[in-house]
Amino acid sequence: MQHRKYLDAVAAFLIYLTLSLVFFGRSADWTGHYLGVSVDPVSFVWFLNWWPFALRHGLNPFISQFVWAPQGGNLTWSTSIPTLALAALPITLLGGPVVSYNLVAVAAPALSAGTAFLLARYLTRDWAAALVGGYIYGFSSYELGQMQGHPNLAFTCLLPLMLLLCARRARSDFGRRPFIVCMAALILAQLGVSTEILLTFLLFGAIFWAVFLILAPAAGRPVFYSLALEIITAGLIAIVAAAPFFVFIVIGLPAVPDVIYSTADYSSDLLNFVLPTTMTAIGWRLSAPIANAFTGNSTEQGAYLGLPLLGLLGFYFLQHRQQVFARALLIIFVILCVGSLGPLLHYAGHDRQIMLPWRAASSLPLLEDALPCRFSMYVSLVAAIAASCYLAGPGRRRTGRFVLAGIAVIALVPNLPVFLWSAWPAQAFFSPRNVARVIGPNHTAILLPFGINGPGMAWQLDAGMAFKQAGGYIGFVPEQEWAYPATMEFLLGEAWPNFGDDLTAYCATHHVDALLIGPGTPPAISAGIQAMGWQQQTDHGMLVVKPPAASGLAYYYAEGDYWASIAPENWMGRQVTVSTHDMPVEVTLTGSGYIPGQLLVTQTGPGGSRNFYVGNGQTRSVEVPANTAVTLTAAKTFVPARVIHNGDTRHLSILISFEKKH
Repeated sequence: MQHRKYLDAVAAFLIYLTLSLVFFGRSADWTGHYLGVSVDPVSFVWFLNWWPFALRHGLNPFISQFVWAPQGGNLTWSTSIPTLALAALPITLLGGPVVSYNLVAVAAPALSAGTAFLLARYLTRDWAAALVGGYIYGFSSYELGQMQGHPNLAFTCLLPLMLLLCARRARSDFGRRPFIVCMAALILAQLGVSTEILLTFLLFGAIFWAVFLILAPAAGRPVFYSLALEIITAGLIAIVAAAPFFVFIVIGLPAVPDVIYSTADYSSDLLNFVLPTTMTAIGWRLSAPIANAFTGNSTEQGAYLGLPLLGLLGFYFLQHRQQVFARALLIIFVILCVGSLGPLLHYAGHDRQIMLPWRAASSLPLLEDALPCRFSMYVSLVAAIAASCYLAGPGRRRTGRFVLAGIAVIALVPNLPVFLWSAWPAQAFFSPRNVARVIGPNHTAILLPFGINGPGMAWQLDAGMAFKQAGGYIGFVPEQEWAYPATMEFLLGEAWPNFGDDLTAYCATHHVDALLIGPGTPPAISAGIQAMGWQQQTDHGMLVVKPPAASGLAYYYAEGDYWASIAPENWMGRQVTVSTHDMPVEVTLTGSGYIPGQLLVTQTGPGGSRNFYVGNGQTRSVEVPANTAVTLTAAKTFVPARVIHNGDTRHLSILISFEKKH
């Protein structure tokens, strides 16, 4: 009997894997192409290479000096997928990280469907019903969207396993000690895939537990209390095992934006539950006039269930409304659906200004970065369980139920032309030998196009990690980098009036040895760099520009709570430090009018500290001599009444501008 169960599970997984290969694995070249079209897959390929590279060279894998040099990028905040990197290590060593990425990407829906099948089969004891349930979860609209280039969010196979462990433990089919050990291992593994999913899974898991506890008869409640205690024990073990990870999460917190993405912009639209997007083969053309207005982007619009599946769920909940398990599932299903709608109701792409429960949760630490639209993954998991239970139910209408389920599955079939394979952005210049010849070993370079706008992560990878980047793309720009105007200029492709000074300061402070200007670099940036008159040469299609040594450059720069733009005056927050090298600077502070009365400012420098006041509309100048650092600290800050930058409600104080003196 046990042997038959294993064979049934293998058969189900092979069916899912075949479907995944047919849907997504249609490229003949898995070494020179990758599944997806954005820059995100390239970064994940880099992450798959980084962990074995760091371990092989004895480097700290949590902080990489190879991006955003010299300070480096904190990868605990960058979905660097260590679990997947270590699991795919043999493939990476044998075939390279591009092959590993493609294998992980194509296998993700099959594995998710396979573990959901195991959960559904345990609950229903029905292979066919569980097979359908596995498909509903593993090939859900959420999964299809994340297949565009987010393996950290598409690799969701661990969550059904956690629920399966809980179900078996609640039924005393699993011992206490193995349960704690296995649950701790799964929590630890999920931590290395996506901290966001782990956090929201634990949150909703606690809600699930509370729902089942409340509905359970009094005699059955001790089981839930014991289960909670054992899960907490497993979580504590996982925290101890992952202590270094959490240490570097705390260390990296200052570099993380207050809000990376707006929860209001990435919430599910109410109509998305019944209207498909371009990810789904059937019906998307008809729904496009409305669906195109949904918030977020197509990869995050994963709430679609379809009318057939919603009808199937309705039949189940209606017919089994007297059962505790069905009532609990219905309550959980509603909670998840409402949660995925986010803090404000969106209907047909419009904000209806109706506050929803998640508004309170989205203001809590950590949860403020959890995107509600991604809760649709949990909606699909509950839908898969309920559908499996309905199909496995007794009665004469089994054939009719499976016909409806078949229609529901067909309604979820992916729109294959959307799932494109992109050519790896190889450039002849970036061979390890050529890079060492042209710019030297272990040097720091600026790669253009910059960051998210270019293939710099791929070029660095092709060069065998022979150089460090003063830049890169690991999911977000570290907060300290926004103080440098060149960061914004590189990203926008604009050369502002002071571009020469901005570039000089950036190269000097980031110890840049070369600027590597490739195809697609904005003309304004390329022209601005060439106008500097620095040493340059063309090699294998790349323009190589080498700035003078930092000791021979005159520049100034600001660090701290400062956000540069093309405007002559920009905001500072609590504190800014202005440093000069062979160039004196005059700093002008202007009262903004947002802080009533006189604003106290403290100036700290080589001569000690002094206080002065700046009133609304008044200006105050501070002279910063050459080769000096002066820190300006505002006594008060304010938060703008409206969101001003990507959901980031920054603390502002006063306007600041700089004028170099010769």
